Amino acid sequence: MNSQVQIQILLNILDEVTKRYDEIFKIKESLLEEANYKSTHDLLTHIYNRSYFEKSVKDLMKKDIPFCLAFIDLDNFKYVNDTFGHDMGDEILINTANILRKNLKGKDIIGRFGGDEFVVAINECNKECAEHILKKIQEDIKNMFKKYKVTVSIGVAFYPEIKNYDQLIKAADKKMYEAKYGGKDKINL
Repeated sequence: MNSQVQIQILLNILDEVTKRYDEIFKIKESLLEEANYKSTHDLLTHIYNRSYFEKSVKDLMKKDIPFCLAFIDLDNFKYVNDTFGHDMGDEILINTANILRKNLKGKDIIGRFGGDEFVVAINECNKECAEHILKKIQEDIKNMFKKYKVTVSIGVAFYPEIKNYDQLIKAADKKMYEAKYGGKDKINL
């Protein structure tokens, strides 16, 4: 075999190895993206998961950006799962996340805290602003799920009034429970 043919064979092999490497690199990048997404998002609703929500809110606090934190709980959700099945419950969770996305701005933070509980951090939002936005969310959820009698109980706490994340989330959670046990379908600012 002459050297010209050997060189061409080596070039062909190198080209094939390069193509395979590029394919493997693209697969690796795709898997890393997927793993990153799964580590930061709730896979049912495609909003932030609890741990990434916490990280994002703590980042806001480090930047000293004022915000309100709303703890949102779906009222009568257990009734939906028990009566209509978990598939319908999942649909309600997905649609609730969509309603939150529709009503909040891009710089606001939306997360699923667990089960039928959601949390939002609304940037640079005072009491009046929070009440306006949360009433719209409350109305949208009530209207969309009227057939299932699903409403929301919401508790709100404000940063920088409360400067510690754990205390902030506890305060909003406590206010949500007061709204829930005070008759449901309420916003407790």
